Amino acid sequence: MVKKILIVATVLLIAVSQHSSFAQYAPSVQSDEMQELSYNQDNLPYEIGKGVHMVDAGKTLLFTGASIALTGVACYIGGAAMYDPNPDAPDMPMYPLFAMAGAAAGGVIALIGLPFYFYGKEKMNTYGSSHITFGNEDQEGGAGSFEMGLGIPNFLSLDAVGGYNFGKNFFMGAGVGYKTYLTAGLRYDGATASLPIYTNFRYSIGKKRVVPYIGASLGYDFVNNGLYSGLEFGTRIRKIQGTRGQSWWLGAKSEFILPEGMAISLKVGRSF
Repeated sequence: MVKKILIVATVLLIAVSQHSSFAQYAPSVQSDEMQELSYNQDNLPYEIGKGVHMVDAGKTLLFTGASIALTGVACYIGGAAMYDPNPDAPDMPMYPLFAMAGAAAGGVIALIGLPFYFYGKEKMNTYGSSHITFGNEDQEGGAGSFEMGLGIPNFLSLDAVGGYNFGKNFFMGAGVGYKTYLTAGLRYDGATASLPIYTNFRYSIGKKRVVPYIGASLGYDFVNNGLYSGLEFGTRIRKIQGTRGQSWWLGAKSEFILPEGMAISLKVGRSF
């Protein structure tokens, strides 16, 4: 579990580093000061962007690591609330192991992000670079997203969500999810592990390009015939030239299906 999380985090770091490097050369930025400077001298877009991509990469790892650790905590609390021990056949619950693995892996990922963040911050201070920020302009309106995740027990998840952006930070909508088992031994009841339909709420904390977010879902699972709920923490990477909340979403999610179903996953999503 820890190894899988660290591998995924490495891939995410490479992706966000490549994606963020565009900020060094982008003439279309949200800051009027940066836009004015970028058109006055040919070399200024590069100088303005010095260190920004490193800070963004560091923040991505910090926020994502913290999100994985928080998901581990949520897994432990939810698992403890749902666990019903059988005195006639005592067993070892798995949720404490998942919680500890999430906390350990999340802590390691966050620590890896610190040197990127501080190195980039030093570069920004040296060259006078600025963060790109987003206001409410052009951020309100209808939006949708597609998400894919890998989780425990061994499954692949796909989600489609549609709704409305109430400004730059708050989203509310509805979605449908599908989970299929990747291990044949888990398919004794069929390949479909879960099929929930749910309402979805998501709040991004801050107006900068890379910010943490928290999300919650509530609905009904039509495969397991039970109340479905989900709690997720993650990192939002706003698209520089995007409108209406176009972003990448990297997160960790804990899901609960009453009376006793539980799953945790790492996910990546794209909103448009």
